[in-house]
Formats: sequence, C-alpha cells, structure tokens
Amino acid sequence: MAAFFGLSLQAQTVFTVKQTFTVKDLPEGAKKVKGWFWMPEDRPEQKVVDFKVVEAPQSLMITRDPQFGRSWLHAEVDTSGSPLKIVTEFKIVRHAVSGMADASKAGLITEEHRRTFATDLNPNEKHMEITPRIRKIADDLAAGEKNPVTLARRYFQYVIDKSDHYSKFGPMAKGKCLGSADECLAGSGDCCSDQHALFIALCRSQGIPCRMFFGSRLKPENEGKNHDPGYRCWPNFFAPNIGWIPLDISSADAAPAGKAGEWFGGLDANRLEWAEGRDFELEPRAAVRPDLVIRGWVEVDGKQHKGFDRVLHFTKQAAIASTPASDTTTTASR
Repeated sequence: MAAFFGLSLQAQTVFTVKQTFTVKDLPEGAKKVKGWFWMPEDRPEQKVVDFKVVEAPQSLMITRDPQFGRSWLHAEVDTSGSPLKIVTEFKIVRHAVSGMADASKAGLITEEHRRTFATDLNPNEKHMEITPRIRKIADDLAAGEKNPVTLARRYFQYVIDKSDHYSKFGPMAKGKCLGSADECLAGSGDCCSDQHALFIALCRSQGIPCRMFFGSRLKPENEGKNHDPGYRCWPNFFAPNIGWIPLDISSADAAPAGKAGEWFGGLDANRLEWAEGRDFELEPRAAVRPDLVIRGWVEVDGKQHKGFDRVLHFTKQAAIASTPASDTTTTASR
C-alpha cells in the first residue's frame, strides 16, 4: 500500500457517512447472488474512524484483491432469502493536498525504478494500451525532455486540450465510459476514466509509472441527502525524490479559468478514495474477470448482473486546521 509522509496538508475535514448496497432486478429462476462492494480504508489522504457494519448477510466477509491489496465487502446469498443488502457507517478524515508537482525537486527515472514499478508501466493494460499513435504523441510532446513532472504536466494539458469531460455540458456522459484512451483521442470518451486512461498511457509510454484510483466526490449540494455520488477516478504518477503525485484532469477540465493547474499535484478534501486499479481478480475469485469495478461487482449464477443500487448519505463537520508539512517526500510499495 502507498504511504505519504509530510504531505502539504491544508486542513482536516471530517465526514460522517452511511453507505448502502442493495441488489435488485434478479432474473427469473435465479438461485445464487454474489457481490463485491467498495469499502473505505486508510489511505494517504484519508483515515477511517469508527467503521461498522449495520446490516449484512451472515456470509459477509472483508476480503482483499490479490493484486492491489485493497479491501472489499463480499457476501453471497440464496434467492430464497432476503435480498443481498449491505449497510455500513463510518467517519472519515480527509486531507486536501496541493503543491506536490514540483519539477525542480524531481529526479530522473532509472531502470531500477522501472523494475520496481513494472506493473505501473504495463504497456498492454486493457483500454490503456500504448499504441504507435499514443507513443508518437507522447514522443512529440516530450521533445527530448526527461523530467517526469515536466512531462506529466505536458500530458495533463494535452488531455485537457484534446477532450471535454461531460460535466461541462450536462449531467450525463454521452460516451461509453469504458476508460478508453483511444475513445478519448477520438473525441467520444468524455468520462474521467477515458481522460485518465489516455494520460496513463502517455506517461507509461515514456517510462513514467502511473496508477489509477477510484473514489467518489462528496459535493456540498448533496450533504444530508440520500444519493448515489457516482464515481471519480484519478491517477498518480511517480517522480523520484517526490514519490506518487496525484492529479485530476476531469476536475481541471471543468475548473474555472486559471484554476486548472491547481489539480496537477493536488486533490480536494471533498472526496473519498475507494479502490485501485482495473482488470484484476476479486477475492474470492469472480466467475467473470472484471475490467472496471465501479461501485461494486455482482454475479447471479455465475454471470455479471448490473442490477444493484448504491445509496450514500453524508454530513460534513467544520474543517480542522492542521499544520502544513515542510517536507513532501513520499514513498510507496505494494
């Protein structure tokens, strides 16, 4: 798991959260329902406090996927009983992060770094493949530059210029939301997963390790309401002497004029991080290997089932001032 030391923290924000997953719309004759759902855990920008399960089947387990080591709520039920439903409550302390992407502090990426983070340089990850077109774009933008922060900033801006996140125009995406770098290049990928897939592919083509994270934004207008906040993904890229640097291209793309740069090396406190990675095995292993696990993954009699609701309710306490750290050194491992 990743760990940051001495983040540039502005404040601590405490959220009280209730989250409910309910499987619905079972096909006629269904017998067995299995579900894997997001759960919170301690991460560099958040700490979970007072986590408890309010309602769940007796089969509930907390499992960890074998590749990324992230926690999942898993349960399975027979359709002869109550529907598969899991309710959790917890408090979470979130930190806003800023100013991490300082090119003057970054070292060059070595072969040792590339060996250490080989998984985060996978050239063939589904929908984020390093195609000849993507490599040429990255090479042309690099123009011989080697500083990973400088390169990542160029790719960050390229994706903003090349694509439009759907939130700039309406409440719903028009694309397929496959998390596809190619769709983003074609102008038909308007989800955060599409924009960040392209960014990751560009970075990896230049030997810059890059990871994908999944979370949810806690929008102020939704406080105190039962709602599904959807998801927001964001990548972290690695720079020697700094560590793993977060960014959010989709928030930058929709930001007011002059504010986009704040999302390069920074994240707000009004979000939760839930999960990491894509195209991995769940534990216990699902019958169908998922690509993107958005909110959760449900199977009915060994087939993927998309019928489930996720409802979240949160309240926010006043921000607690914290002392900004003087050192933004980070380290990471899995």
